[in-house]
Amino acid sequence: MIAPRYAYSLRLLLPLLRVGLGIRSSLSRDGALLLRGAHPPPRVLHPENIPPASPFILTINHYDRPGLGAWWTVAALVTAIAARRARDPREIHFAMAREWWYPRGFRKWIKQPLTRWFFGQIGKAYGTIRLPPALGLEEFRGAGAPAIRGALALTRGDNPELVGIAPEGHTGAGFALRQPPRGAGLFLLLLTRDHIPILPAGIFEDDGVLTVNFGAPFLLRVPRDLARDERDAGAARQVMVALGALLPERMWGAYREEVWNAKSTKENESRERA
Repeated sequence: MIAPRYAYSLRLLLPLLRVGLGIRSSLSRDGALLLRGAHPPPRVLHPENIPPASPFILTINHYDRPGLGAWWTVAALVTAIAARRARDPREIHFAMAREWWYPRGFRKWIKQPLTRWFFGQIGKAYGTIRLPPALGLEEFRGAGAPAIRGALALTRGDNPELVGIAPEGHTGAGFALRQPPRGAGLFLLLLTRDHIPILPAGIFEDDGVLTVNFGAPFLLRVPRDLARDERDAGAARQVMVALGALLPERMWGAYREEVWNAKSTKENESRERA
């Protein structure tokens, strides 16, 4: 098997300049340009599950590794979605950290501000939702509120925008699923407002091919009478189990038993209908 290669073309200089200047750009157009350097090209499974016109909240597992940055997976996702949708909205507003956080030293005082500036320019260019990189720290207390309000505003109105989120926030050991941080489930409940469906997409590599597997959209169903923490955990669990069902068994991680049970139940229901 030939090792996959992800190369950067000189054609990317103009998009990078636009990002550096914070000029509004098309994420799907620039993603398609980036993917010209992917060999082999990404594989997209079940694109028919992408709603062609109605709104949705895209949820994905966090997937990156040395030589395959997260921007390659983003490019594969947004180009597949834009190709499926005939009219706006076709672009995804991804939630991402507003900066890389470091506890002390050179990286704290030099690298962290640089990432804050650069991620800010990415936000201006592609309309990303910039969240604090580390919840629970005093320096970020209350910093996420404006970004959350902005994200919620995107899903309101007669023609809601498309929002994408990787609930885990980080790639798990061995690419296995890990539990999202506290509050991720409640954020998703606020975004969906009981009627915007979740579109899950599992990301993995199979025989050296970057693969995006789209699942069927579904509505989050969490009883309103549950305590806040229970609603948070319940919503996050539904999303992560749905993602696990789209991934190879080796990546089920913290949700192994729940994914196994969900897949077994679905298979049993299919046999009964047959």
